[in-house]
Amino acid sequence: MFRRVLVATDFSRHADRTLECIGEIPGMEEILLVHVLTPSPVRERSSPFTGFHPAPEEQAGHVLAEKGRYLEEMTRVPVKTLLVEAIGGDIPGTIIRTANNENSSLIVVGARGKNLFSGLLLGSVSEGVITRTGINVLIMQFRGIGRNDEAQLEKFCTNVFSHVLCPVDFSRPSEKTLEFLKSLGSVRKVTVLHVTQVQRQGRDRSQPAQDPDQQLRIVTEDLVQHGIRATAMTRSGNPVTEIGRVADEQDVSLIMMGRYGKSDYAKNIPLGHVVAGVAAKAQRPLFIVSPHISLAVSVRELAKDEFALAEEVWLTYHQQKADRETDRIFGVFVEGGLAAVARCRRHPDGREVDGVYVPDDYRDRGYARKAVQALVDACGSEPLYMHSTLPLAGFYGSFGFRKIGEDELPRSIRERFNFAEGDLEGANVVPMRRTPGK
Repeated sequence: MFRRVLVATDFSRHADRTLECIGEIPGMEEILLVHVLTPSPVRERSSPFTGFHPAPEEQAGHVLAEKGRYLEEMTRVPVKTLLVEAIGGDIPGTIIRTANNENSSLIVVGARGKNLFSGLLLGSVSEGVITRTGINVLIMQFRGIGRNDEAQLEKFCTNVFSHVLCPVDFSRPSEKTLEFLKSLGSVRKVTVLHVTQVQRQGRDRSQPAQDPDQQLRIVTEDLVQHGIRATAMTRSGNPVTEIGRVADEQDVSLIMMGRYGKSDYAKNIPLGHVVAGVAAKAQRPLFIVSPHISLAVSVRELAKDEFALAEEVWLTYHQQKADRETDRIFGVFVEGGLAAVARCRRHPDGREVDGVYVPDDYRDRGYARKAVQALVDACGSEPLYMHSTLPLAGFYGSFGFRKIGEDELPRSIRERFNFAEGDLEGANVVPMRRTPGK
């Protein structure tokens, strides 16, 4: 299943414990044991006063080779050792770059490094790796990690994949995670958990429209058909807290989650907030699956009874309101959620384009262009006017809008910017017009 597995080690005791668990990973054909060197100001090997001292990289190389031999003997899998230097001191980036260069399908890191008992469960290197990589990651975590006596550490690697806790929210990443779990062929028991979040106000838009109990039955029955013992559980509350609690109650050997959840995987964020919370707090091994999903993106005009969706998007953009009588609103929907909007408003003497907005979580994906193009396609048979911000004049110019004088604007549209007192450039805006057929 995992042909090439990259295992990162910093030679700490926690990293050594992680090595002891590697043999449980199914389908390995090669292990890449990697140690990252941080830049050192001292590179001298010897001096007349201190005698011969091996360079730090030479010392690290000897230790790494020794651990590689131990790992190969234990797993009976060929081990390749790699000593790499962190460019700019970026250890997580170096690990990720090495994994990509070596075509690794899994990165294994310890939850903690040399600062084993600093009070946090997830170290900065592990956090950096899971936040920035698109490769599957296994974080090895051990009970007793927060105690002051290292002897209290309890190894958790016997049959890592024997009893897996798989939280689900019935999203596509959740479905992909279950498919991945079934494909492993080494999982014997699964506890499927669905946590219903309690909202203080309003309803939870991330919750499924169907009955969760019914959906859980479908999931567990499918797992049973694949020869896996499966049980289902539901909880209510904070997902991070409940996942950790159930993991302890059921004494699971591993938590397996998709990189994103239903409320965040369609957004432009590095890591889902629930899996990030579990990684920071869980005291069990955590497998983060990075499923490859093509987002469902659709572009269409909003119906009048959907105008409230646009107003929600506009809350952080001048808190604009929609008018059922004068407005046509076009939106880009990503996985069913409104990700970009553009409005064409009918005035007595012309049509104005405004309200073009993309929330931060959806930016840099071309959604604004899709929304404006839909608007132009539907409304562009008539002249369109707008007040563009100066930095976006080029963007709107690609749709055929051209800069014009303020006196060329229809009166009702021009009067909207009377507060500028004729100095539109000082207000950071420029009048523009799109003429049909040009």
